[in-house]
Amino acid sequence: MHFVSMTEVSAKTFARNLHEFLGRVEHGETVVISNHGHAVARLTPEPGFMSGKKAAELFRSHKADAEAADAISAEIKKLDQGVNHAQAH
Repeated sequence: MHFVSMTEVSAKTFARNLHEFLGRVEHGETVVISNHGHAVARLTPEPGFMSGKKAAELFRSHKADAEAADAISAEIKKLDQGVNHAQAH
């Protein structure tokens, strides 16, 4: 079985073909959804849907995405700051 690691699709195409893209995600593919040429969301497989061995095989050739990692880190920091602010008040 061949897995494609990532596909980018417009929000309009994603909405029109939701079942197709959900099927792709179920088979291990990540789908990046863009709006007006800018990535706005990333749909990834749920980690518990496959065995660790199969997941390792799937991601063996995966290349790190530093931009996504930085964006996630920034969002986590914002969430932490919000939680800390809420707890202080």
